[in-house]
Amino acid sequence: MALNQSYDLFFIFNLSLLFALLPFSFSQTVADAPSPAADTCNGIFLSYAYTSGTKLKPTDPKHQPYRFESVLTVLNNGDEKLKSWRVFVGFKNDEYLVSASNAVLADGTSLPANVGNGTVFAGYPMTDLKTAIETAGDLNQIQVQVKLLGTQFGVAAPSVPLPETIHLANDGFLCPKPSLQGKSEMQVCCTKDPKFKTNVTVEDEFLPRQSGDLTIMYDVTRTYDSNYWAQVTISNHNPLGRLDNWKLSFDWMRDEFIYTMKGAYPYVVDSSDCIFGPQGL
Repeated sequence: MALNQSYDLFFIFNLSLLFALLPFSFSQTVADAPSPAADTCNGIFLSYAYTSGTKLKPTDPKHQPYRFESVLTVLNNGDEKLKSWRVFVGFKNDEYLVSASNAVLADGTSLPANVGNGTVFAGYPMTDLKTAIETAGDLNQIQVQVKLLGTQFGVAAPSVPLPETIHLANDGFLCPKPSLQGKSEMQVCCTKDPKFKTNVTVEDEFLPRQSGDLTIMYDVTRTYDSNYWAQVTISNHNPLGRLDNWKLSFDWMRDEFIYTMKGAYPYVVDSSDCIFGPQGL
């Protein structure tokens, strides 16, 4: 048996949507105008702006919690579409992130979550940012703003709990050290690395799969007005390691409800959580 052979298993399920999905263009709010500093950037402009914060209970001089609200902005000022945008935010104040609009944590961690050592955000539902050229400068298509809400520890007013750094996490870009704009905002302009080589063309709709010992692929195979069929494939590419008693978890983003499944079964067979609580596996 060849050692480089991969072993695939897949299961299929049918999901219904508990509410109608609005067209994307109608479900988005109007984007705020970018910072004036963005005008000098011919790449991917990033900014992290702290907007507000308040002291929280309990009172603890050694580890005092504070609420924080911030806005992460990603703006494509380049000449190519930014596919599957990802941004690293170097949190450093033991931050506990409660919510994030227009993005998810790239490692799959569900919110709320501890992000005190930094985290990578990935775009959702707007994963790609088009160019100003192909949209006539429509900010709703070339820019995304992620509103962050969470708790940080130890940084009281008038100090501002800014992260250590921010940079684009996509391959093929160079990001210098961010600059501060006043006391509450940091900005950076990331440009394409001229030495980076890729076999992905601009016309490719999706980025290629990343390599790894284990890959998980979620394919929507059929769609209808109120439900869809999806196929999940788990592939073990490790020639020596086995994956015994596999378990796969989901965080549904649109209140999906599974009513047909083939090739797998729920780990907990109890309808109470599905009916009276958030849907998920």
